[in-house]
Amino acid sequence: MRSTRLERTVKDPIIFATLTLLLAIFYQWPRRWLISGQPLLQFFILAGDVRDYRVLPSFHLWPLFATLHLIYAICSTSWLLYYVFAAICYPACFLVCLFQFVAVGDFARKNSRRLLKQLHFIDDKIAFFDIPALEIDTEVDGLMILRGITFSLSTLSFVVHGVEVGIKLSDDMELAIQSEMVKVKLFRGIEIGDCFANLKGGQYEMTFGQLEGSTKDADGDAVFVEGTALLKAASREGDTRSLSSVELETVKMMNQMTDGSPPEDAMAKEGLKGMKKLSPDSEEANGRYQKMVKFIEETNCIYEARQYVKKITKKAPGEERGFDSTDDNAVRAAICSQLHSKPSVPHPPQRSIKVTTLQNLAPPYIRGFMHRLPMLLRLLLNPLSYFHPVKISSITATASGRWIDSMLVEKVFLDYADQDHEIANLKKRISSWLSDANFAVGLSGITGIASVPFIPTYDIRCQLVFDDVMSYRALPAQLDLKQVIRLGGADATFIVPSFLLPHHEHLLPPVPSKDLKNDLEKQVDEADGKPKVMQAEHELKQAKKDETNVKISVHARLPACFDQELLDFIAALVKATKVVEMEKLKEREESDMEEQEVNGIVRFGKKVKGGLKDGVKRTVVGGVVNDRWIAKMVGKVTRKLETARGEVGYSGDLPVPLGVYRTEGWVEREGEKLLP
Repeated sequence: MRSTRLERTVKDPIIFATLTLLLAIFYQWPRRWLISGQPLLQFFILAGDVRDYRVLPSFHLWPLFATLHLIYAICSTSWLLYYVFAAICYPACFLVCLFQFVAVGDFARKNSRRLLKQLHFIDDKIAFFDIPALEIDTEVDGLMILRGITFSLSTLSFVVHGVEVGIKLSDDMELAIQSEMVKVKLFRGIEIGDCFANLKGGQYEMTFGQLEGSTKDADGDAVFVEGTALLKAASREGDTRSLSSVELETVKMMNQMTDGSPPEDAMAKEGLKGMKKLSPDSEEANGRYQKMVKFIEETNCIYEARQYVKKITKKAPGEERGFDSTDDNAVRAAICSQLHSKPSVPHPPQRSIKVTTLQNLAPPYIRGFMHRLPMLLRLLLNPLSYFHPVKISSITATASGRWIDSMLVEKVFLDYADQDHEIANLKKRISSWLSDANFAVGLSGITGIASVPFIPTYDIRCQLVFDDVMSYRALPAQLDLKQVIRLGGADATFIVPSFLLPHHEHLLPPVPSKDLKNDLEKQVDEADGKPKVMQAEHELKQAKKDETNVKISVHARLPACFDQELLDFIAALVKATKVVEMEKLKEREESDMEEQEVNGIVRFGKKVKGGLKDGVKRTVVGGVVNDRWIAKMVGKVTRKLETARGEVGYSGDLPVPLGVYRTEGWVEREGEKLLP
């Protein structure tokens, strides 16, 4: 009993505070310790321990204090470490009070609502809604929408509600990505739910097919921008339902986005005013928060497509269903097929922030500081990449068969289908299998790991592992689904040189000199064997273009299963390409013969010979290159793959031009690197 009283006396925060103040009054040495904030932090921890509710309850009190004193003793030997210790100590005191004392938490939430009316403060959470879109205006055009973000102080995690991304890859190709939820656990990992991607082509499928004017921002000082070309394109078919008008079924066009007025710039304060405000009452705040999150969930296109698929599968009898409704992979493929006709960005906000604007927000001295200390960037990226592995539940990507068919007509068949009956029949068979269908690729159980080395001698490594890989042919009109490919899994590895990081131009290899190119040309001439010749020619080609390589390695795990309809389609496509190739060769030979000025009898003989040769080739193609026979033979081989084990893969290089990374005169502008 006496020991318990002694322990309580020693742990009394009032006694500790009194002794600390007396020491600081009568002696000089405790004053520096008092200013550092370490006694204040110890006082608050003792105050929480008296109430039996303190931070780090799994750690004993005396080892915790001994560790704090040891850290202070080390930091007190240097003025720089002392100030760093103090800068960490005082915010830690606030966080300890916020965790241990209810009154401090209520006070912080109440005043935060008054000062930051655009944010939601609910218990230990801070929520953001009506967030301006991120407008991509660099190499490609696009929009990234985050419909809501919730930050939890107790779990130190971010939850993003509703992610929508639309990227215009080219004039005839667009990528739309959607996910219901993304959770970022600080220093623990990133978890992404089911992710759906749609590759769209053609004017009628694309949302950003016809952008109004240029998306480049001439005024780099504008933070929020209204009515830009991308926002207008997204809002034409976007869902404009709000929480106050959920009962409306029709989707109306935003007046300020379609009145034809030029883009209007807004200051940051005006942009923040458009965000949702919250009443100071905690119960009402929690109710509005839950209502807003539920609204975002129920108006999500993924949620609506999922409910539609469930409704259709419940109505149809078991034998008439196009797929197994209990198969999650098939359900995701059906959902992605339904999303293909939706807008790329279904819920565009009224304002956006451009990427180029964010790049110019940092003051010049900050950019110069980071430029001279690239080691700090690696020091930051190294733990971030290590402590944040990415786990994705699934990725389902869909492309329209009609768009694939149009690409085949443009690149393969050209006008030969109108000239040749056999090519026309092959084109009809291929189009009938493609035109009314969507093709989905499903990847599930995805884990991504990246490592950024602190020492630039090593390369950046990125690894992706897929537990399951499959592909479906879907008929969205009938909600019919059929699996055409199934693999046992896959993995991919990317190796990126460290000198491609920002502010690392001092590590770039030197520009290939004339002597080096001459040496490489000699290696081409002296190479022994065709493989060595090809390698030497590739090195010479890259030296002339000033390129480096990102190494990629992709492996598919066996066994593998292929549907017979897919094999028939591939065989028909192979035969069609061969026949079209013969037609191109025939036209080339005829054009060459017309250009030659030879004797009429000789020309007649060559035409007879060419016609006979063409007839023999057609007979060979019709007999040997029979598409159904090829499909059966390939089918026999693929049946062997259904029981095989092992991996089938490809390793290669992705060329990266170094010209854009070479900045002239950076030493004169920024100075020499201090910590390279």
